[in-house]
Amino acid sequence: MTTILKSVPGQPEISIQYLDESLKFIGHNVSSIQVNDVEYGCTLMLDEFDSLKEITIRKPGAILSFNSFPKQTIRIRGPFEEIRIKDKNDFYAMHRFGSKPTLPIDSVWGAIITRDETVECDGTDALMIKTDEVGNLNLSHDWSHITIIGDSYLNHINVTGKRLIRSLNVHKGPALNSINIKRRVLSCSLNKCPFVNTIIGFGDRLSLHPKPRKKNSLSIGGFWHEVPEWYDLQVTLLKIPHFNAHLTAQEIVDCHDMGGVKIEAYSYEMRGGQVHFSEVLGVDIETAAEGIEIQEMIRLIEEKKEPAFGVLEAWCSSTLDWFDQYKVMRILASLISNGYNPKPILRLRNVISEMNTSMPKLIIGSVNDGLNRGGKWHPMFSGETKEWETPNNSVMPFGRVDLEIWLNTDLGVEFLGLDTNNASIRPRYAIRKHLGENGVIRNLLTATLSAANTVGRNGIAEQKLTNLAESLYTNPLINTDPFCCEFTVYHLSVARVATKPIINTLIEGIMGMAVAAWKKAALLVGVVDITNSSRARIALKRLASDKDFTVSESSKINAISIAGRRAFESGKAEKPDWPYLKSWEAKYRRN
Repeated sequence: MTTILKSVPGQPEISIQYLDESLKFIGHNVSSIQVNDVEYGCTLMLDEFDSLKEITIRKPGAILSFNSFPKQTIRIRGPFEEIRIKDKNDFYAMHRFGSKPTLPIDSVWGAIITRDETVECDGTDALMIKTDEVGNLNLSHDWSHITIIGDSYLNHINVTGKRLIRSLNVHKGPALNSINIKRRVLSCSLNKCPFVNTIIGFGDRLSLHPKPRKKNSLSIGGFWHEVPEWYDLQVTLLKIPHFNAHLTAQEIVDCHDMGGVKIEAYSYEMRGGQVHFSEVLGVDIETAAEGIEIQEMIRLIEEKKEPAFGVLEAWCSSTLDWFDQYKVMRILASLISNGYNPKPILRLRNVISEMNTSMPKLIIGSVNDGLNRGGKWHPMFSGETKEWETPNNSVMPFGRVDLEIWLNTDLGVEFLGLDTNNASIRPRYAIRKHLGENGVIRNLLTATLSAANTVGRNGIAEQKLTNLAESLYTNPLINTDPFCCEFTVYHLSVARVATKPIINTLIEGIMGMAVAAWKKAALLVGVVDITNSSRARIALKRLASDKDFTVSESSKINAISIAGRRAFESGKAEKPDWPYLKSWEAKYRRN
């Protein structure tokens, strides 16, 4: 049964004593509604509310339903169960609860429904915003529930703050390119965002419905316990289109991207517990229990040196989950980048790597503090595995952070897994083969080119990175392998190694491949597209007469060898699509 409540003229405030059934409200001139008591699950349906600014709810359990998205900002004060909004043919909802195990079911106090991107938090927990011709949406207030309904103008979303986000949903982002969440988020969902290509955040679950329209266009950065399965396969196949989502050198140094992420002392009197934190770091017990933010922990270690570092080591003496391991690695990378003594850094890094290797891959993890599983795991992997272990379908860039640590040491490339004779430093790059490819090279390539895409380190570290990138481009293991070479060619422009000698060595490797001529041609055309190398064009000229080519292929190869990039601009040849081999095969090799 639904009761209709219609306001009378001259009555700007309405008081509902007891919401014990579905109530349909009509009131053009009403600015505020107060609900004093609620029977759990009953709905207040708002049909006409042109002047409404505020709804106050005294008791929990109410469901608020709007038959259109408000044109004005409406503040809801008090606990609620759910907010539902009908917006033309679309329906949106915001719940206080969630079906996933790491989502808490605490009450949500207050919400703001708005089109104004500058709206203040005003002590509320939830925000539902429909953007109005805003290109860059910046949300800095500490809401725990965020729903964003985009329009054709919305390109970028930036979320900052320190509070844990329980749920972040983006609906209808037809032009959305990137979202950067510099906070922890338990559940993040992007719906109808066909052109999103960059997602950054620290979260439990990331879902996209549907997949981005352009295949292999998305890059996910930060730390995620669960991402779509198809993305995991994309990364395994080295289909990484760009490194915009990856860590920057400055983030490695100062950890400013880790808003609200803390080192939390889980025990009380044990080493690495709350009392130990308090005595050595000079913080009170409550602060140690609530957690010390990453940047503050780094500052304390730099200030108090070995005693404070010893606290961190003691904290690592119990088994840490995935996210806690990542926190420690980020602290170590920051410390060593800022000149801290490498010896204790490497010692603790080895502890974390050993812990990581023996950890069950199927264990449930969360970025939510206080859900640490504790205890000791029985090692799940036998033998000398050299891989940073991560759960399936996750984004956990241990290898990249490890590379940044290496850049600030005097260790050789054996640290990176290219030479396993030195057992004192355990190389952490994969030796297992996925889909028939070499995991060591694949992961090393990804970490190196990701790092090479950003600058800001000290001079020695930058030079060491450049030397590493050059060695990878000239390494026969890579430049004679079509799978790896396709990746290195595509990222030549960001690899800081696009010098003539390096490019020439790369071309020699391509020409020396024991593969079909069309695969060599596809890679060389990619080199021409990026560098317009005369050596690559000469190599294409030599290949053009191969009897394996069709007339169409030979014609296009000849055109590119003569005109270089101008062949793409004039239309004599199509600009190559990446991934080069698959695209070439689809265009020219299928009957």
